[in-house]
Amino acid sequence: MQLPNPYLLKNEDFLTLIQVICPKCKDKAVVLGGKPFRNIVEYESEVRFSCVTCGFALEFSNIPKFTLDAKSRKQDIQARVLMLNTSCDPFFGFDVWYRVDTMYGMLWAYNLEHLNAIEYYISDMKRNRNGLPYKNNSMGSRLPQWVKATKNRPYLLKIIKRLKLK
Repeated sequence: MQLPNPYLLKNEDFLTLIQVICPKCKDKAVVLGGKPFRNIVEYESEVRFSCVTCGFALEFSNIPKFTLDAKSRKQDIQARVLMLNTSCDPFFGFDVWYRVDTMYGMLWAYNLEHLNAIEYYISDMKRNRNGLPYKNNSMGSRLPQWVKATKNRPYLLKIIKRLKLK
């Protein structure tokens, strides 16, 4: 299976279904409804957390809004803040299911598809941009340097294999 070039992907491409650790029972749960590259106000009522094991469920639209100081607009703004590019889901802040502490740092993925894309990037011997422009928000550029290091390839691939069995 050939995955798209990691320099064309963004972590936000994997927000539609995020597998997380349920804060109540610590089993696998899901956050559904994220729509990458759209304004959160357009879809916030569709984002939901649910755990099949214990029945715990939340809607993102019920999460309180923060007051943000917007001096340029001369008035405060009420908004929900997304925590992107971290080892927790950006909507509720629950830890992602696919995460592991390595000897170099934490390796994480939003879901199995995201983990497969990271695995593909690590195992790729060429890691070629194929003429793509440099973009700092691509998945390939956002991975830490220790993940990109050739010397860590066997170690990380072994950890990813174990993480997939979790």
